[in-house]
Amino acid sequence: MPRRYRAATPVTGRSGVRERRLFTTLILVAGICSGQSRPHYIEIKLPPGVISESFFIRYVLAGEDFGAWVQPLTGVSSYVISATLDGQPATGIKAILYAPGCAIQTLDLPLSGSTNPQYSFICQPLRSISMSAALIRSDRFYGREVKLQARYVTRWAQAFLGLDESIGTVIPIGEAVDLSADGPFRLTIPDLSQDPLAGTPDHPGELQVWAREKTSGAIYAQLIPTTTQLIKTRTGGVKVQHEYPSEIVFAPCPVSPHRSEKKGFDIRPGGDWCDR
Repeated sequence: MPRRYRAATPVTGRSGVRERRLFTTLILVAGICSGQSRPHYIEIKLPPGVISESFFIRYVLAGEDFGAWVQPLTGVSSYVISATLDGQPATGIKAILYAPGCAIQTLDLPLSGSTNPQYSFICQPLRSISMSAALIRSDRFYGREVKLQARYVTRWAQAFLGLDESIGTVIPIGEAVDLSADGPFRLTIPDLSQDPLAGTPDHPGELQVWAREKTSGAIYAQLIPTTTQLIKTRTGGVKVQHEYPSEIVFAPCPVSPHRSEKKGFDIRPGGDWCDR
């Protein structure tokens, strides 16, 4: 039969939840292909022009205290998320959705065991702006080759998803760029000040710039603004603004090697020395 659906593998912060979701995904695929059972799921359909591997989905089923992320897939037109919780159909799902070039969207959908709903993501175009920057204390990279990635920290996501305040959600935005030898770099990011969600006062958030090792892909440091205090946040990020100064000076703050990265978590460096 034609491959109409591609089931998405969730990424979680708890091994038990991940194993349960992976098992459910396998059942979902088997059920769709064999027709011998009726799985419960929601399908999120992507419009033409949205690159599936760059699509971001963070979701929580009703009754969960953590939820999951969808592992991006290449060359698919939709994502299928299992809507089964502890062997029973979930009664609802909340999700945060993002595609590059589009505004951030939220999904709050009641679910029924008798239906498998479809949701079509409709891109609301969002223009891009540039952030020009310079780097000091590059010696803190100790010769490592890194890529820089801007990420949007959604301070409002916990309340919307019904999560504990300690569980942060971050969305990778813009293309990752190589760090040049002499330090200056430019990031192209969406103008979140014009985003219907991120640009409103009741949806607080900030931008953070992170350095990831090229070889291992592991996060190594957060880049902290050292000047232009008017745009700097108390957690070392950059405020969401319509435009930025001609040059922002950053210094790298290495993340403790004993701390492991979780996709979607807000990892914060420690030590005031980092921003000097």
